[in-house]
Amino acid sequence: MTEYDKPNGFDRRHFGRLLGLAGTIGAAAAIGAPALAQPAEDWKGWVGKFYGKPIRMAVSCAGTTNPYFAPLKAGAEDAGAQLGIEMQWGGVPDGNTINQIAQFEQLVNTGFQAIVIVAFEPDAWIAPVKKAMKAGVLVLTANNDTPKSGRELYFGQDLVAAAVAQGELIAKLAGGKGKVAMTNCAPGSLALDLRVQGAKQGVQQGGMEAVGVYNTNPADMASELGTIQDIFKAHPDLAAMMPLCGPDTAAAGLVRKNQGKNIPIVGTDLLYQTLQLIKDGHIDATIGQQPYLQGYLPIMYAYQRVVLGAPRLDLPGGNYYLANEIVTKDNVDQYLIREERFRG
Repeated sequence: MTEYDKPNGFDRRHFGRLLGLAGTIGAAAAIGAPALAQPAEDWKGWVGKFYGKPIRMAVSCAGTTNPYFAPLKAGAEDAGAQLGIEMQWGGVPDGNTINQIAQFEQLVNTGFQAIVIVAFEPDAWIAPVKKAMKAGVLVLTANNDTPKSGRELYFGQDLVAAAVAQGELIAKLAGGKGKVAMTNCAPGSLALDLRVQGAKQGVQQGGMEAVGVYNTNPADMASELGTIQDIFKAHPDLAAMMPLCGPDTAAAGLVRKNQGKNIPIVGTDLLYQTLQLIKDGHIDATIGQQPYLQGYLPIMYAYQRVVLGAPRLDLPGGNYYLANEIVTKDNVDQYLIREERFRG
């Protein structure tokens, strides 16, 4: 059993203090100020001396071309830069699990101490993750979980609860009656299965009828627009649109803008285009899931565990849930400023 495998009643407050320590040191490094009475470079040198080998961490992402993951990538890279470690971003552009697992196993075999997985097919990861953990590699998940794999912690949204809130909001905007259409950009993924489950529950609790979940292609905006247009044609009496992916949300807003549709749209994620469409009145709201923190926090946590020997964070189900961010026209300006960095 490695040091980081030892169970301990480590809670969020302790983790917050540790992250605060790392953040203080990272900020000090950025401005050249002392931290904890020692220059930041001395701190990194001290870590290097007692750890005795290069510190290597990685994020493996299923869907690297999806614009949603740009903030997640930036968060992981920012954490690695602040800590002064090697942080490698990689994965597959198309959700090919076989190829992604092959890359993951290569990371394990070449000495990476911690790996964060953004998975697509959760059950396919059970054996590879268990094998890596047994070999002493800390495995975490972000955004999309593999809960049966034995990974130590999941960083992301409570997807069912977020979609319930999304469904209840759209029902309120639509007056609690009529038909709602939904979209799914990743059929077969656990994250979208959970989101669909919550969305149906939310609209039904709000008194509305879910008339279908339509698959989309997030890598092709022309295809996205065509799918949304087809949904409107198939349901001329549609009362509301509920996209369950970031690119789908932007596409729905563009169709509403270009065709003069006047039905409520409440979508997901904080793509810059979506935020602009909210500001211009073509999307009513979107539910964000803090992708930057989905990249930043796992790397910071892995550093505490693997390098500094911090105890395991013990949470129900091993889930570190991040708060939802509900964006409407009333508060969109602050998000436009924050998300400008990830504008594609």
